[in-house]
Amino acid sequence: MKWIRNLGMFLLGIWLILTGLLPLLRITIPFSGTILALLAVAAGVLILLRPVRPTSRLGVLLLSIWLILTGLRPLIKTPIPASDIILGLLAIVAGIVILVGGKARNES
Repeated sequence: MKWIRNLGMFLLGIWLILTGLLPLLRITIPFSGTILALLAVAAGVLILLRPVRPTSRLGVLLLSIWLILTGLRPLIKTPIPASDIILGLLAIVAGIVILVGGKARNES
């Protein structure tokens, strides 16, 4: 299962880099929206499959759900009311839980 954990985090890293670089450098890659969406879904699913410590389980679960929903949104092409707000709140909560979980691990 270690390769699944590493592959999920690897895909997340690639997705983060491309998501940041493409608009910043104004690079156009054909089908980049679809590629990024599929990367997000794949990373989310693979991260969900990995075993995690109990202290970070909720944060990783929320991150995985956020990645999957973020990736599915452009692929289904059906407008979901307030999806930006929902995904934004989910990202904030996931980030806080991950940070608080990481801090609790470091202090114990």
